[in-house]
Amino acid sequence: MGSECVLTAEQLELLTSTESKGKLPSLSGDNGQRLLTPSKEEKLRALVNALDSEPEPSEANLGYVDPAATEANYTPTEVRIKQSVQHEPEGYSRDVQSAFSGLPKVKPQWRDHYMKMLIVGECGQGKTTFIKNLFASYTQDPNLQVNDVPGSTSKDTFVQHPDKLLTEIVVRDERNMLAYHYRVQDTPGYDNMEVNLEPVLDYIKAQNYKALEYEQNAKRESSMNKWEDPRVDVCVYFIAPHRLKQMDVEFMKRLSQEVPVLPVLAKADCMTAGELESFRELVRNTLRHASKEIGRPIMHEFTREALVEAGATHTVPPFSVVASNTMDLSVGRFWPVREYPWGSCEALSSRHSDLAALKKLLFEVSYMELKDATETRYYHYRETQLLNLDDSTMPMHKSSLTRHLRNMAKQAKQPSKPTKNGVVTFLGNAAKFAFQGAVVYLAVTALQGQSGKERLKEDFQAVAVSNVWHTAVR
Repeated sequence: MGSECVLTAEQLELLTSTESKGKLPSLSGDNGQRLLTPSKEEKLRALVNALDSEPEPSEANLGYVDPAATEANYTPTEVRIKQSVQHEPEGYSRDVQSAFSGLPKVKPQWRDHYMKMLIVGECGQGKTTFIKNLFASYTQDPNLQVNDVPGSTSKDTFVQHPDKLLTEIVVRDERNMLAYHYRVQDTPGYDNMEVNLEPVLDYIKAQNYKALEYEQNAKRESSMNKWEDPRVDVCVYFIAPHRLKQMDVEFMKRLSQEVPVLPVLAKADCMTAGELESFRELVRNTLRHASKEIGRPIMHEFTREALVEAGATHTVPPFSVVASNTMDLSVGRFWPVREYPWGSCEALSSRHSDLAALKKLLFEVSYMELKDATETRYYHYRETQLLNLDDSTMPMHKSSLTRHLRNMAKQAKQPSKPTKNGVVTFLGNAAKFAFQGAVVYLAVTALQGQSGKERLKEDFQAVAVSNVWHTAVR
């Protein structure tokens, strides 16, 4: 075997230094003996010439060596050797970069997120106009059509076809490939809580039914990530100016059992600044007292950080809102205002209305907070329903797993009906028991001797007479 060439650190440093490029220093030991054979020395000379023709080290040709950690972690000699990775076969550098590329690069896909808001309040409080002002700033369309059914038929429409009162816009984030579906479900204005409360509560529960039905459906064709979430995330309750009725408080008590309730003071431009603040304080204190009575908060409270980020630091809930169908085109394509002889009231101005801050809280800042609360409520509801599968209030389809399990639970509580196979089994068992009884009877009479024989004779005569009598009767 040939001898192995060993270079000292000083010789290797001299060989790869900038001053030695293009020339080969003398590589000999202390005793003057050459350390390399002529062929190896020729290969080393070619390597030195190649290093001389390369450009100065730069960030682009460092390969997988981190420029920031070069001087700290490696000696100059080791750095230059690592830079020689570009002399490896084609594709080697690309493989090294791929191995140290960091996070995997997965092709993104469009994802859909859904949020539904319920609008509840008396007639004539501007709920439809509020929806238009809330959405049109996203669409920049002053002629945005809000789905509404005016008149006395709106209640029947809401009960039978609630989607006819549903308005939806889609905001697309092209950069992150996200589509946000914002939905507002309008409800008919009420004047009697007992008549209008139950349809609203039934609608909220029906959306939870839909969610559970879709989740448990054994024949659904898509995953839960692609479904259109029908659940209600928040309820905006409109309070008429100057008056807070006991009916409003009771309505919000019942609604708060199902969804977060966000009361707003409608038509705030009908009150002076002093009247507005006094009324706001009255509503807040009344709801706080009612919350203590039922042991849970009625009004949804946003965090202080969320209020600051939404620009609502000048006021505290309940929010006051102003809405209008009149646009001031001198300000922009969509700037709703209400004109009066003494001035104008701007719906999106923080000086006159909390509409802009409320919109940012609902659809941006507190979006995830409200969605997380929806998931928490739904999992509690789901647990309650699945642990009580015999509850008749669960209108599940036959194709759902929940319906199947519920039917199984009912059948387990009911006695099974006799079938053809069951009758055959019953007759077979009866014949077996009769035969066993006859054997025992004969054995006992045989053990009794003469008295047993007489008893047996009497029994047979009795059976014969019974058969004759039955035959005569027929």
